[in-house]
Amino acid sequence: MSTPRRRRSGALLAGGVLVASGLTLAGPSAPATAATSDPRSAALSARWLVGEIQADGLLHTTSEYAGERYEGPSYGGSIDAANALRAVGGHQATVARITDAIGASIAAYAAPTATDVYSGSAAKALALLVDEGRTPPTVRGGTDLLELVEGTVSTEPGLAGRLQDAYDPTSEWAADYANTIGQAFAARALTQTGSGLADEVTGYLLDQQCGAGFFRLYFAEKTAADQTCDGADPALPTDQAADTTALVALQLADLAGNDAEIAGALDRAEAWLLAQQRPDGSFADPQNGVNANTTGLAGWALDVLGADAAATRAATWLRARQLAGECEPGLAREAGAVAYDDAGISAARTYGLADPLDRTPWVGATVQALPALLAAPAPTAARSIAAPRGYVRAGSRQVLTVRGLAAGERACVTGAGRVAVLGSGAAAKVRVTVPGGTRNRTVRVSTADGSATTAVQALGRKRLQVALRVRAVRPGGRQVVTVRGLAPRESVRVALRGRVVAKGRATRAGTFRDATRVGARRGAVKVRVTGQFAHRSATTSFRVR
Repeated sequence: MSTPRRRRSGALLAGGVLVASGLTLAGPSAPATAATSDPRSAALSARWLVGEIQADGLLHTTSEYAGERYEGPSYGGSIDAANALRAVGGHQATVARITDAIGASIAAYAAPTATDVYSGSAAKALALLVDEGRTPPTVRGGTDLLELVEGTVSTEPGLAGRLQDAYDPTSEWAADYANTIGQAFAARALTQTGSGLADEVTGYLLDQQCGAGFFRLYFAEKTAADQTCDGADPALPTDQAADTTALVALQLADLAGNDAEIAGALDRAEAWLLAQQRPDGSFADPQNGVNANTTGLAGWALDVLGADAAATRAATWLRARQLAGECEPGLAREAGAVAYDDAGISAARTYGLADPLDRTPWVGATVQALPALLAAPAPTAARSIAAPRGYVRAGSRQVLTVRGLAAGERACVTGAGRVAVLGSGAAAKVRVTVPGGTRNRTVRVSTADGSATTAVQALGRKRLQVALRVRAVRPGGRQVVTVRGLAPRESVRVALRGRVVAKGRATRAGTFRDATRVGARRGAVKVRVTGQFAHRSATTSFRVR
């Protein structure tokens, strides 16, 4: 197991709602990506994501329940976006704009009523504001956000350090929804601010790690004498979600330092995450199967923890679900967006992403995939596409060779139909059908950020022109056959009485001439000339007498 490696400190992703699982994400460090990583994929998604920020400086989400549609700001998702963009760099103005909007909306997000305080939301917002060097804003009366978070921390014996929501007990929604994810936010935020409650909060968080190495999502009942994971009832299947464990690891990574207990917890979490990764690099949520949200979180955490190979496999899987443009004509403007799963790509090709209800899961998946994409592998060669040398028959199937596609990189070959290609890191063989007609066709391989071309020299059907020097030849004499209408340097054959008597290539002007002996046999002689392919030919005849 490796200790956490960081390129710089400070939170880089601070929470947001997972599209289908209801979890939130957050994390501290920039991925410790290898020198062979490829920044293009993350930059592409970042550019698309910036375009999704609305006029109020926030991402918006759309959902539907019982036939009613709901639309509004996604505060948690906006925090995710701010920190994901900080991870890839180059978008500080957008990050600052989102941070301003979160600060101005803190009451609506963390404490919407006089009685309600959402502890996880408050801690998540505090982490963002502190990371951006902002003074915690006042939430209500004389209480600022730091004090609000500290007020959610239990000091009761046996529960010390545990986050808990405040709520109106008479409300139909009355419940304490605090969980390990909010606890992880609070551990980081309070440690960064030097709060006297940071150690207790972090200690309670570490108690939520199960013996297998994962962090459970839900706390024990407050009445339970043992608040640790191993002292509780068997963990629910939903507790064993890579999302939760990855998120906690990301929060703890910057707190490890010389703390052996945190370092040990991270090693166990890393080992558990590695055991959950599928051979194709993906991760699955117990309730929702394989998806980009879970894979993004887990891949990012493994990258931060130094598990480079596993992080690269996760990034490769994610990039294969990233829209690239030309092979998805109706989605060309969405290049960089990452699908939640394979079904999402299929649906987008059919229905597009214009409807906000269809677009929302793509926004969420792209946010959570973005930091993990920093570990995407670089191509091993320059981008190129090569066609067979020489002429090919129009209408035939041909194999082109594409090089320079990184593993997981989506590309499109056009100019001879439209063929989608998925890079593997090695040369790819692409079968295309050459369009009809004689012409040099430009075939292009395009990715979201560039292209390469080659020329396919196609020869279509043609009746050639054949001329004879004389119409009658004495036995044993010579006949001169002249062929015109050939392509420059096209190969050609001349047959007399069904036997090939001459082979060669046309001149640059497209002509071929040969003088051949006709033999002693008298009678009619059929002459057939054939160009490079059988559908380019002509016939004539003469007599030997």
